Amino acid sequence: YQRRVREKRGRKLKREQEQKEAEEKLRKEQEEALEKLRKEQVQKEAVKNSKSAEEVINERMQRVKEVCKRLNYPNSNQYNMYLFRKYGKSGISWCPTFKASSSTWRDFFIDNVLGSHANFMGTHYHLGVLGNQILTRGAGRGASAARKRVFSGEAEDSVRFTVVRHPISRLISHLRKAQNYPDEVRAQRGDWVEESVINGRTNPLWDTATRTKYKREWDVYINEIGSGRHSPFSDDNPYLHPPYPVFPELIDFVMRHKGRDDKGNNGHWRPTIEWCDLCQKRPGHHHTA
Repeated sequence: YQRRVREKRGRKLKREQEQKEAEEKLRKEQEEALEKLRKEQVQKEAVKNSKSAEEVINERMQRVKEVCKRLNYPNSNQYNMYLFRKYGKSGISWCPTFKASSSTWRDFFIDNVLGSHANFMGTHYHLGVLGNQILTRGAGRGASAARKRVFSGEAEDSVRFTVVRHPISRLISHLRKAQNYPDEVRAQRGDWVEESVINGRTNPLWDTATRTKYKREWDVYINEIGSGRHSPFSDDNPYLHPPYPVFPELIDFVMRHKGRDDKGNNGHWRPTIEWCDLCQKRPGHHHTA
């Protein structure tokens, strides 16, 4: 009996060690990917700093035009433009791209335009707080040809801007939020989290009883997040080791849904060029950062 207990304990320790090693490997892979992106950005910044601001902007605009011509992106019409009249001569219009400093700019505008009293459904820092700043779609009467696809209420000489971030960096940022905050796992369960985990870890050789058991334990874990309860679950349940998606699972999910349904158009990985209709808005009139 004691020998069996020792063997069982040994197998459990081995699984825990293997799991730790797997998590450490994934963590290093993510850090290496971010470090590669950082080095590439440093190199780009070094080149950029040797040029004038006007040269940099002109190069960006030319790049946008080339990509638009090559990809022939249609008008997505799935975004909002926010106008803030207190800035600049005729105001500035902002198109937020998720996971590309959108929260930073959102909080800045909320604090500096609306003030500390503003809230949306009891929350201060929420994009819904800026609802009254959203421009109405459709150009106003008398708009010039260059502004035909602009929102009514936007001045001819207003400045528009968006923030661009490397798409892989956006994905990693979104993933890390789910990995570091269990509440995010629960909140985004139906959006992408559960499908990523279940599809990525289900073994086709499992019998029905095993599959049902593991899925039930996953459901209990998710439902108990934030409740203070922690029901036990199997040491060998792959859905809960770790209890959140990893990078390859997120990539697989995006590739399965991209261009097929709403899940593929999730704002956290939707391309900026689709978010803000850069191709439809005469790129020369945009300012990117």
